[in-house]
Amino acid sequence: MMVQEQAQEGSFQLNLEKLYLLATQEEDALNKIRSKAWDHFLEIGLPTKKTEPYKYVRLRQLFPQIYSEAKLSSISKDQIEELVYPECKQSFIVFINGYYCEKDSCLVGISNKVVITDLSRASRTYGAFLNNHWAKAMQGEVDAFAALNAATHKKGLFIYVPPGVTIENPIQIIQIIDPGINNPIIVPRIQVFAGKSAEFQIISSLSIHSEGSYGINQVVDFSLDENSRVKFTHTVLNQNESIWHFDAVRATLKRNSHFQSINVTDGSYRYRNDYHIILAQEGCEAELDGITMLSKSKEVHTHVFMDHQAPNCRSRQLFKSVLKDSSRGSFEGKIFVRQAAQKTDAFQLNNNLLLSEKAHADSKPNLEIFADDVKASHGATVGRLNQEQIFYLKSRGFSEMDAQSLLIAGYCKDIIDRVTIPSLLEILKDKLENYIR
Repeated sequence: MMVQEQAQEGSFQLNLEKLYLLATQEEDALNKIRSKAWDHFLEIGLPTKKTEPYKYVRLRQLFPQIYSEAKLSSISKDQIEELVYPECKQSFIVFINGYYCEKDSCLVGISNKVVITDLSRASRTYGAFLNNHWAKAMQGEVDAFAALNAATHKKGLFIYVPPGVTIENPIQIIQIIDPGINNPIIVPRIQVFAGKSAEFQIISSLSIHSEGSYGINQVVDFSLDENSRVKFTHTVLNQNESIWHFDAVRATLKRNSHFQSINVTDGSYRYRNDYHIILAQEGCEAELDGITMLSKSKEVHTHVFMDHQAPNCRSRQLFKSVLKDSSRGSFEGKIFVRQAAQKTDAFQLNNNLLLSEKAHADSKPNLEIFADDVKASHGATVGRLNQEQIFYLKSRGFSEMDAQSLLIAGYCKDIIDRVTIPSLLEILKDKLENYIR
């Protein structure tokens, strides 16, 4: 069995190398970066059972996968417009099978001071800027799939919001998946730079256009300058039980900046979120929230590394899961406080609500602190619905199902209500109601 697994892992890596060579076969200003990223991926190596951040992700079923290069499909204008939230009718960006599609996007509601273009074009204009950022990012990257994304992405997105610019309309990024060919790997990459005192909101939504098997390996990388404020809402819904999906969120925060991320998902065969947040200068703040609603045999695995490098910074993490049937979830998070990060204020909480005997949740929050003037705490819970609360509601006239539904809705409410786009909020409330029923 061990020999077979090693053979499958070797074949999988050869498949990835083929995808990397396909990504670099055309002349592209990013090929040098891709080459360095591939070397870094080889240095890290594929995760194994002993790789702590992948402890709960059963990777054995991944290695037999044979992925093909994703191709750009044609989606009609009407089909795209059906996916746009009313609040974003003039500020949406389209990806199809991991390719940024400028002609299908609409940017008229965004200030013309804002730069939105593909990464290859941006590398010719902002080459030194991008290369410097990516050199630092690769040096600190420890996740194999995030490094692999940098090596194999094709047509990524570059967003630069200049100093002092506030974008009133939320920017919606629509990820359309239309497999077309057998088992493509979708590799979107999004680089977001917020200038000094810039303020804006990005919403990322996933739309499955046609049935078929595929894989996703996405990275969204934020860089926040002084006093900037960025909110990122990411929904991953309605994927089937055959999909491997890797998401990585990276954010580097400078002085007094604020970053907020909200993730809402109902999972896939294996869905893994990986956060690496760097609070690099004094006074910055990061908030990470997530709600997972799992059923059937779907899985969601969340890994967080919150790196406090500077004094007087604040971070807050709240991740909740609801699991029924034979679904599985895990959370592993670390608050890392360096010696210079005095007066850190950090909080981390993971709650899991099990609705069936076969559902399973693992939780491993932890702290690593090298400063002596710190306020930090973490916690985790794994439990079931409170029978006393159900009894109380039934005594007030609620049925058993209505009592359970009310408690589950209340459990999820504090995170879902942090979504500030009315149309998206209604979609998520409907999703929750259908899940409960």
